[in-house]
Amino acid sequence: MKSLALGAGLLAMAIVPAACTTGAAGSSATGGSQMVSVTPAIKAEIRRQGHDPDEEVCKREEQMGSTIPRRICATRAEWAAKTQASKDGTRAIQNNALRTPDPNAG
Repeated sequence: MKSLALGAGLLAMAIVPAACTTGAAGSSATGGSQMVSVTPAIKAEIRRQGHDPDEEVCKREEQMGSTIPRRICATRAEWAAKTQASKDGTRAIQNNALRTPDPNAG
């Protein structure tokens, strides 16, 4: 019985850190608070460039408030989706900043 409990504890210790450092299962990656989805178009573009969209790539990212970079692993498609979501978000913020409220509206 002790060996069963020990085995379960070791298994939990192996799974929890891996789940915390790699992207979420399926077709989304987490980088900070950003949740993105991988579309077939993103995978097709990566294949067109001659790469495997499902290959896992690890990068070191600087974390705000820390001098120690964090290693984050995700598939090529997840990295591409995260980059595209960042560009889209930045573009939306910049476009909204250029809009001025209608002075005659209420």
